[in-house]
Amino acid sequence: MSDRRPLSDMRTNPFPWAMAAAFSLVLVRAALDGYGMHDNFATMDNDDILRLVMVRDFIAGQGWFDMTQYRLLPPDGVVMHWSRYVDLGVAAIIVPLSWLVSMDTAEQLAVTIWPTLIFTAHVAVIGFGTRRIFGDLAACFALAIMVIWPTSAYLHSGAGNIDHHNVQMLMMTLVAFALIWPNRVLAAGVIAGIAAAFSLAVGLEALPFIVVAGAIALVRHLVDRSQESRRFLVAFCLSLGFAAILFWLGQTAPALRGIGKCDQLGLPALSLIGVAVVASVLAGALSRFGSGIAFAAAVGATGVGVVLIWPWLAPCIDGPYGALPADLQSFISTRITEAQPAYRFLRNNPAGFVVFTLPILMVVIAGAILIRRGGTPRAALVVLWVLSLLGLAMVLYQMRTVIMAAAVIPILGGIVIAQALEVYLRTRAPGAAVIWLALATMIISPTLIAQQIRIFMAEDDDEPRPELAEECRGYQALAGLNAVPKGRFITPMNIGPSVLWATHHEVMSAGYHVDPTILINSLQPYQLPEDEMAAFLRASGANLLLMCADTTYENDFPTALAAGAQVDWLRPVAVEAGDLLVFEILPQ
Repeated sequence: MSDRRPLSDMRTNPFPWAMAAAFSLVLVRAALDGYGMHDNFATMDNDDILRLVMVRDFIAGQGWFDMTQYRLLPPDGVVMHWSRYVDLGVAAIIVPLSWLVSMDTAEQLAVTIWPTLIFTAHVAVIGFGTRRIFGDLAACFALAIMVIWPTSAYLHSGAGNIDHHNVQMLMMTLVAFALIWPNRVLAAGVIAGIAAAFSLAVGLEALPFIVVAGAIALVRHLVDRSQESRRFLVAFCLSLGFAAILFWLGQTAPALRGIGKCDQLGLPALSLIGVAVVASVLAGALSRFGSGIAFAAAVGATGVGVVLIWPWLAPCIDGPYGALPADLQSFISTRITEAQPAYRFLRNNPAGFVVFTLPILMVVIAGAILIRRGGTPRAALVVLWVLSLLGLAMVLYQMRTVIMAAAVIPILGGIVIAQALEVYLRTRAPGAAVIWLALATMIISPTLIAQQIRIFMAEDDDEPRPELAEECRGYQALAGLNAVPKGRFITPMNIGPSVLWATHHEVMSAGYHVDPTILINSLQPYQLPEDEMAAFLRASGANLLLMCADTTYENDFPTALAAGAQVDWLRPVAVEAGDLLVFEILPQ
C-alpha cells in the first residue's frame, strides 16, 4: 500500500512533484556546470565576462556611478551602458564568499550562484503563477518547457550567465502574470510597473514588451471600462513612471543626468515613458464619458507628447547602432549572430533556428486555435497570445530579442500542451495522441528535431578554422599571456574581454557598439594586406598583436601570419599560450 502512495499522489496532485523535479534539475545542472567554471568561463559570452571584470573593479573600489572600463581602450577607457544594480547582486555574493575562500574561487562560485538564484526564482514564478490561473497540468508542462527548452533553460540562465538578460526575462514574466492576475488588481499593477521599470533600468532590450504590455492594459480598459481595469492601468502607469525615475537617479551620476543616451535608461526612454503614462492615465480618467473620447484623448496626448520630446527621441530612432559607420552596422547585422534577423539565422544555422524559433511558432499557432475554440480564461489567453506573437515578430526582426518570447512561451506553451493532453484523455483518439505528442516534442524539446537536421546537414571536415577557435579562448592559453610584461593588445573581437579577465593586460579592441574604435580595432587589422595592416596597428596605440594559430582570416596576409609567416615589423613573442600567437608591433 505504501509503495503505491507516491504514484497515487503524482496522479492526483502532480504539481509538487513537477516543481521538485524542476528545482532538482536546475540545481544539479548548476552544480555540474559550475564545477568546471574556472576553466570554462573564458569561453562564455563576452558580456558575461566583461560583467565580471566590472564587478571586480567595483569591489576594488571603483565608484558606483563610474561605469568606465579603464583597461579597455586606455587611458580614457570606455563607458559601458550597463547597470550597477546587477553588479551589486553579483558583488553581494562574491564579497562574503571571499572571507571563506580565495577571491578567484569566490568569483567562480558567484557566477554560478547568481544566475541559479535568478533562474530558480523564474521557475517558481512560472510554476506557481501558471498553476494559480490555469491549473496543475498546465503548470507541470510550463515547468517542463522552462527547464528543458534551451532558450529558457540555457541561453541566459546557466552557470556563468551573469549578464542582465536573465533578470529581464524574470521581470517580463512578472509583468505578463500581473496583466492576467485574477484579483488584487492594485497590487498587480504596482508589481507590473516596478518590474517593468527595473527591466528597463538594467537594459532597454525589453522596451517593446513593456510598450505592448501597457497598450494591452489600456485597450482592455477601453473595451470593458470596468473599475478593476482602470485601477490596474493607473497603478501600472504611475508605478512604472515613479520607479523608472528612481532607478534612473540611483544608477546615473548627477553630472550625466542631462545627457540623452539611447542605449540605457535615460532622458529619451524616460520621456517616452512619461508620454505613455500621461496618455494612459488621461484615457482612464475620461473613459467614463465613453471609449471613443478616451481613445481620442490618448492618441492626442501621445501625439503632442511625441512632438515635445522629439529633440531627445529623434537621435534614438535608428536604434543603438544608428551612430556607427555604415560598414560596422552592416557587419553587426550580418556577422553577429544575436543581431541577425531570423531569415539570415535560418540560412546560417538551420538547427539553431529550430531550437530557438520552432517552439515560439508552434505556441503562437496552437494558442490561436485554442482561443478560437473557446479556451478559458479567454481574456488571459488572449493577453499571453499577444505577448507571444510580439515575441515571434521580434525574433523575426532580430534574434537577440528572443528573451521576450522566453518570458511567456513557457506559460502559454504549458497551457496548449495540457489542453491537447486533456483532449486525448477525453477522446482516446489516435489523432489526438499524435497532436499532443507532436506539440509536446516541438515545444518542450525542439533539440530532438534539430539533431536530425544536423545529421542531414553534417559540416564539411575540410572547412577552414573559424577566426577564433575555442582552443584560443581557454583559460590556460590566456593565463600564459601573463608571462608577457603588461602591454596593450589588439585582439580579435571575441577575445578582448577574456584577456581583460584572465590577464593583467589592457586591450584596444572588443565587440561593443558603445565605442566604434574598439569595434574597428577588433575587425579591420585582420582584413588588411601587409602595408595597410602595419600602418593601422602602429597608429592604434597598441604594442602587442594577438592572433589564433592556423586560422583563416579574410585576407591572405593575416592568414599567413597565423600559419607562421614572419615580417620585419612584427616580432614574435615566445610565450606558452596554447594556440595563441603574440607579436610585438615594432615602430617604423
